[in-house]
Amino acid sequence: MPSSDPLALGTGPVSFGVDFADDPRNPGWADVLDGIAAAGYAWTELGPLGYLPAAASSALAERGLGLTAGFVFEPLHDPARRAATIAAARAVAQRVAALGGRFLLAIDAVTPERARTAGRSDAARRLDRDAAARLRDTLAEIRAIADGCGLRALVHPHAGTHIEFADEVEPLLDVLELCLDTGHWLYAGHDPVRAVERWAERIPYVHLKDLDRSRLAGDFWGAVQAGAFRPLGEGDLDLRALLGALARSGYAGWAVVEQDRTPGGDPVGDLVASRRAVEELA
Repeated sequence: MPSSDPLALGTGPVSFGVDFADDPRNPGWADVLDGIAAAGYAWTELGPLGYLPAAASSALAERGLGLTAGFVFEPLHDPARRAATIAAARAVAQRVAALGGRFLLAIDAVTPERARTAGRSDAARRLDRDAAARLRDTLAEIRAIADGCGLRALVHPHAGTHIEFADEVEPLLDVLELCLDTGHWLYAGHDPVRAVERWAERIPYVHLKDLDRSRLAGDFWGAVQAGAFRPLGEGDLDLRALLGALARSGYAGWAVVEQDRTPGGDPVGDLVASRRAVEELA
C-alpha cells in the first residue's frame, strides 16, 4: 500500500452486484475489472472465491490494479457448517496471499430469520451463550489460518446476520480486529463516526458505504433490491464527519468503496460519483 497516501481508495466486485460466485446474473469478471479501473480505482477486493479466475494476477496487473483483501461469507454461527466454513476460509486466505493482499474478512452469512429483523436490534434473536462461544472458536480458527498466510483477519459486521449490532460485535474484538463497514453500521442503527472514535485502535481497514434509510424495505435482501445502498454522498452517512474522525485517529490505510446492489444499473458511474465525493473532502 502506498505509504504516502493517508487514504488509498479501493472497491470490489460487490459494487457490481457480485455477492456469490455462482449467481447467473453476475457480470463477467473482466468487465468488472475493466470497470474498476475505468472508475479511477487502483485497488480491488477479491470478491467471492471462484469469481475471479485462478490466473487473476496477470489480469489485475494488466489493469494496474492491486488486491487488498478477500472475504469469507459463510454461516460462521452454525457449528454444523464449521468444517465447510474453515475450508472456505483457508482457500480464500491462500488466494488473497498469493495475490499480494493483506486482509481476510470474516462475514457471517445472512439468515432468513435475521434478514427479517435487519436493523431492528430489539426484534433480532441473539445467539445463546454456547452458540456465541462456538462462534468465537470459529473466528479464532479463521484468525489462525490468516496468521499462517501472513494476513490480518478482521470481523465484518453485516446487516441480517448474527454479527450485526454493537452488543454482538464488541465481545468479538478481542478475537479479531474490525473491518468497519459504514453502510452496515448505519443499517444497524449505529453511528460510524462514534465507532471510529470508540474502536480506532482495532480498525485497520474500512468499507465506505452509504445508506438511504428511507429506502429500507422488507428484509435485508429486499432493501438491497430497493436500492437502499447509495453512492457516497447520496445517503445518510455523514461522510465529512467520518473522514474527519479517521484523520483524527491517524488512520492510514485502504478505504474500500462499496455499494451493495443487484447486478445492473450503472456501477461504474456510481463508483466515479463515490470517488469524487471522497476526493472533494479528503
